[in-house]
Amino acid sequence: MYSSRNNLKGYTKILDSLDSIKALANPLRYKILELLSEAPRYSNELADLLNLSEQLVYYHVSHLRKTGLIREIESIKIRGTMAIRYALSADGFSIVFGEKDIVKKYPLLSPIFKHLFEKDKKVYLVLSSPEPHGPFRSRGRDHYLAAQLAYVIGAVFGASTYFKVILDTDIREDLTNANLIVFGGPAVNMVTSSVNDKLPIYFDVKRDNMIVSRLSGKTYSEDGCGIVELVDNPMGSGKLILIAGKHLSGTKAALLTLLNMPMEIAQPNSYDEKTIAHVVEGVDSDGDGEVDDAIILE
Repeated sequence: MYSSRNNLKGYTKILDSLDSIKALANPLRYKILELLSEAPRYSNELADLLNLSEQLVYYHVSHLRKTGLIREIESIKIRGTMAIRYALSADGFSIVFGEKDIVKKYPLLSPIFKHLFEKDKKVYLVLSSPEPHGPFRSRGRDHYLAAQLAYVIGAVFGASTYFKVILDTDIREDLTNANLIVFGGPAVNMVTSSVNDKLPIYFDVKRDNMIVSRLSGKTYSEDGCGIVELVDNPMGSGKLILIAGKHLSGTKAALLTLLNMPMEIAQPNSYDEKTIAHVVEGVDSDGDGEVDDAIILE
């Protein structure tokens, strides 16, 4: 869960297994975690800093990785051997006593939102108007999805920042110096429409809102496909997070990915390590005809 208290902010991972708790309690592994909290490092770097053999450090690093406390972020080949760089899997770790469904009741907020709420800027959640508007005379039908996201944001950040929900047809504020969360594709949201051609992954409105990735060169035409991306605000300074789908089911898939895979969606695109932009697709896992899960396509 992303949390803030006394100006301490970060993504906290809940430890739910005895193995991970034991791993955290080991003094040497705890020291490795401290070093990785300063900066990502290779095993040989950790060995040098700890004045220990690389083989011993690798043993403990391997255990930390298996228990989910650290993750691999880069691998390079050096003289025929793969060197792996590691980082913490979260900014902190916690143990929650009580009902286990607390995690289901309060979904995790993806770290991509840190880019918006850690800066001294206003944050606007821009929704599409429910009235016919724009060149396609479309109506916004995804407000119930945006409400889920707004609830989680409110639970995490509370009144600690300026956060306002506005309709795309009722904008009176200057958005050029703001951080934006934009909900819905260019056919329904006029803000999305205005920045669509500047996005690394965009909608081709001339081809039924087909999703086109400038990063992979691929196109996605399934109705259940959506986009989650974090970009510089094309209208000025600040950041913009787009949560949108080819159709409503795609927008739902984008939101589900944010809530169900918060860490994965915060990683760079597999085709461009500098860009956080993903194509996702909705999944009907229980066969009831409704999208209830999602997968990341790129």
